[in-house]
Amino acid sequence: MQKTPRFILHELVTSNTARGLGDLGQLPLTGKEFLASEPYGSGTAPVITRLPDENSHRRLALAYPAEHTQLDLTLDETGRILHETLTAPNHLVTRTFVYPETDKAGHDH
Repeated sequence: MQKTPRFILHELVTSNTARGLGDLGQLPLTGKEFLASEPYGSGTAPVITRLPDENSHRRLALAYPAEHTQLDLTLDETGRILHETLTAPNHLVTRTFVYPETDKAGHDH
């Protein structure tokens, strides 16, 4: 993710799931910008568990017990994050990552 160029982060945030998952926000970011704000941005987590793959995509569960924060990550074959669900005290954050398509020469479209 550190070297990922621009992508669009689709994010829903709520502190009350009885009212739904929140309003959709769309943020253009680079991988470096995104990781700078994430608990796993350093590349470590106190608790890491590999979950069963889903549609050939790797899944990881991360936990930060001191922060009362848990994450469920779905990664593509290159290690880019496709989906993330983060639960923290009084918050549920659901994210989908949309990457630009690249041609065979590696150019963005």
